[in-house]
Amino acid sequence: MPSLHLMINFGAPFQVFELEHTKPFADCAESWTVGLWSTAHLMHAPSDLQVLNVSFKPGGAYPFLRLPLYELHNQFISLDAIWGRCANEIRERLYAAPTIQARFALLERLLLARLCEPAYGLNLVQYAVGEIARRRGSILIRALCDRIGISQKHLITQFKQMVGDTPKELARLYRFRYVLNSIDPAQPVGWTLIARQAHYYDQSHFNKDFEAFTGHSPNEYLRLRRQAPDDPRYPSCLPTG
Repeated sequence: MPSLHLMINFGAPFQVFELEHTKPFADCAESWTVGLWSTAHLMHAPSDLQVLNVSFKPGGAYPFLRLPLYELHNQFISLDAIWGRCANEIRERLYAAPTIQARFALLERLLLARLCEPAYGLNLVQYAVGEIARRRGSILIRALCDRIGISQKHLITQFKQMVGDTPKELARLYRFRYVLNSIDPAQPVGWTLIARQAHYYDQSHFNKDFEAFTGHSPNEYLRLRRQAPDDPRYPSCLPTG
């Protein structure tokens, strides 16, 4: 998904695995941040999952985290490595909140307290992100740069700093999100039509992205979606906002 996340855990550890590996590369016990991901990975959620999750649109996390977001690319990073002892204090205050609603309200106030002034160039980056999202990833980055009046090299530098990946890779994520949102597991799926509607160059490129982002071929992915249990930890509805 084209989003970054801040997650605060009140239950058992949340584990993340590389494909074909039995040992987790991340064991998320308290709070952590998740950068933009461009490779498939496996996540194991405990049965007593209690996580507050903040999903940032591309460009939205930078004013809060205040670090080059490319450092989070394909990473799960403990929040105390970024915010220090403040991360643990935030988690303790949220844990003590009497209700879920109170937790959300408190988290919003704590995040706003950390909000810094927009960095120079952030408005331009967010405009470019908006254009990529509006076109569902089907956009020529060179043409976008010409319209904005900025070089591709400079836009790439700004994106790595404030978004976490290049404009081209972000476009791939938006295009693939459109693909996933186009799939209804309860109905027959025409992969050729979906690939064409998503403006893939050919079926080979479509299959390559599917393998990279999910670890499965389109048909394998569809089979797993159809077999997936009705488990609230793994919602079938994908975010569109």
